[in-house]
Amino acid sequence: MTVSRRFRRSLLIGLLLSPLMATGLRGQSSSDLEVNRITFVGNEAFSNKQLAAAIATEASSCKTFLLQIIPICPLTNWGFAHNRRYLLPSDLPLDVIRLRVFYRRRGFREVQVDTAVTRGSGQVSIEFQITEGQPTTVRSLQIVGDWGDLSRPNLIRDLAQQEGEPFNLLALDEGRRMIVQRLRNRGYPRGKVLPDYFLPRDSLVADVTLTAEAGPHVRIRDIAIEGAANIGDDVIKKFLTFSRGQLYREDLFLESQRDLYTIEAVRYATISTDSVPSVDSLIDVKVLIDVATPKTLRAGVDINTVSCFGGQLRFTNRNFFGNARVLELTGGVSNLLASELQGSFPCYGVSEREVYQQAAFNLSAQLRQPYFISGKNNLTLTLFFRREIVPDLFVLQSVGGDIQLSRRLQRRMNITLSYGPAYTGFADESADIYFCVNFGVCDPADIQTLQNPRWLSPIRLSWRWDKTNAPFAPTGGFYTEVAGERASQLTLSDYRYIRGVAQFAAFFGVSDNGVLATRLRGGAVEPTQGTIFGPGSAPTNPIVFPTKRFFEGGANSVRGFGQNLLGPTVLVVDSVAQCRNESLNSCVPGLPPSAFDQDPIGGNASFAASLEYRLRLTGNWHLVGFVDVGQTWASLTDRTSPIATPGAGMRYFSPIGPIRLDIAYNPSKPTLLPVVAVLADGSIQEVDVPYLYDPFTYDDPSALTEFWRRLQLQLAIGEAF
Repeated sequence: MTVSRRFRRSLLIGLLLSPLMATGLRGQSSSDLEVNRITFVGNEAFSNKQLAAAIATEASSCKTFLLQIIPICPLTNWGFAHNRRYLLPSDLPLDVIRLRVFYRRRGFREVQVDTAVTRGSGQVSIEFQITEGQPTTVRSLQIVGDWGDLSRPNLIRDLAQQEGEPFNLLALDEGRRMIVQRLRNRGYPRGKVLPDYFLPRDSLVADVTLTAEAGPHVRIRDIAIEGAANIGDDVIKKFLTFSRGQLYREDLFLESQRDLYTIEAVRYATISTDSVPSVDSLIDVKVLIDVATPKTLRAGVDINTVSCFGGQLRFTNRNFFGNARVLELTGGVSNLLASELQGSFPCYGVSEREVYQQAAFNLSAQLRQPYFISGKNNLTLTLFFRREIVPDLFVLQSVGGDIQLSRRLQRRMNITLSYGPAYTGFADESADIYFCVNFGVCDPADIQTLQNPRWLSPIRLSWRWDKTNAPFAPTGGFYTEVAGERASQLTLSDYRYIRGVAQFAAFFGVSDNGVLATRLRGGAVEPTQGTIFGPGSAPTNPIVFPTKRFFEGGANSVRGFGQNLLGPTVLVVDSVAQCRNESLNSCVPGLPPSAFDQDPIGGNASFAASLEYRLRLTGNWHLVGFVDVGQTWASLTDRTSPIATPGAGMRYFSPIGPIRLDIAYNPSKPTLLPVVAVLADGSIQEVDVPYLYDPFTYDDPSALTEFWRRLQLQLAIGEAF
């Protein structure tokens, strides 16, 4: 390898500076001069951001762009809003060398760097003046030696360094590592690639040669499994994507290790080779397993504004009768103290109607088989008995099961097919308004027929891809999910429909303490004629089961609205208490908004989107600003405009998850809504004339009073998405 003396000296200095470049003594100071600004002049090949990352000196900055927009940072000098950085004089000459090394590693051998420092009152501005010069380009690029069975044209095409481009040592090393990895994935564990380059002293060109030594073609001689006594070696082998006699492939080792982590009975797994072969071209592989705690019992609590207090108890056996089979028994209860604390903190959203203030529960037993035909498939069987309450909509009692087959397509990407028959019905007086307003079934006898238990048996196909970097509070990555559902005569369902939903969320770390999160979600359902009333009954519109309708609004949706209250709703009035001897048509228009209960009735389509900025203030405390947009439509042809609700909140990261308090602003305008009256005998009747519902400005309040009324409080555990 022939290089110029100056270039060799620059590379040597770069290597000696590597520890300094890593540590940089950032944030330390031997002076009182605050770095107000750092600028770069003359740089064209690389951005200011790339160059700033290459030096140790930093400028003071605003902690978050929200404080820049408000604008607190530009107008104040408050310490909590800024990250203060001070000048370390000894760093400046080192930063000049760092920038030179940065450029020369990327082919700019003639680069010159100088500095200009402007001092002020306790502050300093630094300007790096750069003369890039002409880059050294790659004149020729050759690959020689023993490449095994790899395709040379494909290798040259895939190299990060190409002929005619600036000579880049980093790109050259990236290409070298890429080729070595391909050799190791094709049965050559001893494969090596040696780069060589010629740089004429008085010419801005480089001749590059990559020489390979593939070494022997290696196969797996034996596979030893250690530490899986309680699970069984046979179970572990089912999740390995390689076998005895097969070519050595590091990509299969990595894939197998990831697959082993999908076994809940495995806490830790490593795959390694005992030695690199020399003559016999055979190698032994060792799989080391560390098993998880076989049995656990966990308890949790839940607090939110809608269902008040709740709790859950979960027992897990991770090796039920061997073979890494998982048995999970779960018992949960919610809506505790709802009747006692209705309207009080933290139970602001609890319904005023007694039927929705009773306790709800969930009992389930789930058996998960991690290996089904293939290690990429798992089978889940579930039995459940539950009493579910959706405030002001329905109280549902169900007993049923679910069979689910899931296949892992790639890491954290799954496709799932499930069938879930459930014999389900409604508590008296809990879904009568829903059926009356949505489907015109208002006769007490017909409502009773609809509330009787019937079969709901959908088949569902879903696909999910999760690329987030953390399960509960991600700071990067994304996840997406698409699902389709069908219930029909073939699935033995009395309620029949076609339903589809899609969701996407992404997370971006925009600063050391800030995360920008966004989510899009939408869905639609189309009902078909069922057999609810039997063939001899009067025809009705196709009935959509309430849980299959769409609802928006609440702590995990559009937060400016109460739970499920964005979209189609109905006003419920007690005719005895409010109207007495007056006719409903003459009484209802004169009532104040407080005389009504607003109940959700859902829709056949919905959309919701959220944009949220999460800022860690200190320790476990986080500040959040957000805007939620959404709407629920009564039918697929509805054109009601979405509504945006801005807000802010606080998070406290506790051992049980983020405790979340959000306050959002509801900008809704007065809306004509249908009215249902509860009569003296307990039956219901829809009022002929709709009511102009205006809970915020009906009495011409002051601006402050109106603003206060429009605020919606949400309390929950866990992030909104």
